[in-house]
Amino acid sequence: MKSEHRRRLLLSSAVASLAAASAAPLQAAFGDWPSGSRSSRWPRELWITRPQAQESVRAIYWADGELQREGYRAINRIYRDLQAGVERPISLRLLNLNYVMQCAVAQRWSPRPMVLLSGFRTPWTNRRVGGVEPSVHFDGEADDYIYAGLSFDDNLKLARLFQVGGLGVYPDRGSLHKDLGRSRIWVEYGHAGSGGQAQHARPGAGR
Repeated sequence: MKSEHRRRLLLSSAVASLAAASAAPLQAAFGDWPSGSRSSRWPRELWITRPQAQESVRAIYWADGELQREGYRAINRIYRDLQAGVERPISLRLLNLNYVMQCAVAQRWSPRPMVLLSGFRTPWTNRRVGGVEPSVHFDGEADDYIYAGLSFDDNLKLARLFQVGGLGVYPDRGSLHKDLGRSRIWVEYGHAGSGGQAQHARPGAGR
C-alpha cells in the first residue's frame, strides 16, 4: 500500500510540474492553417483504431486546401457514441491536433494508430459513464485515447507537449483525455487498467 501511495504521489507531482512548465502551448499549430499557405494543401491523414467497436480507419480528411468528405465521414463514424449509436461532425481543430501528434509519434518512435477509447458522447452516455456536464465530448471537441506500445510516461509527455486545452490523466486505466476547452489538468484514479503499456486501456469519465 505504501509503495502504491508513493507512486500516486510521485505521478501527481510530475503532472503538477508539467502543468507549471513555462513553455507556451503550441496552440497556433492546431487551428485552421491559413488558406494561402503551402501547408494548408498538404494531405492530412489520421490512423485510428477503436477496440470497443473492433474498427480501424486510415483516412485523409484534408488535402489540396479543402475538406475530404469521404475521409471526414469515416473519422466521424469511428468517433461516434457507441452506446447510443449516434455520430456528429468532429471538430477539425481536434483532428488537426491529432494529426500533428501522430506525426510527432511517427518521427520519434514509429508510425502507429491512435487508440480511441471515447470520442463524441451524447448526454445520455455521459451520465452513464459518470462524466461531468456540460462536457466538451458533446461538441466533438474531446477524446480519450492512448498510443499503444509507448510507455504511459511517454504518452503523458507527448500529451503535455501538445496540450491546448484540457488534459485528463487516468493512470489506473492507462488512458488520457484531451480537449479544446479551457486549459486545465487533472489526475483521476480508479478502474484499474493495464499499467505501463496501454493495449487494454479504458476511457475516463472526461470533463
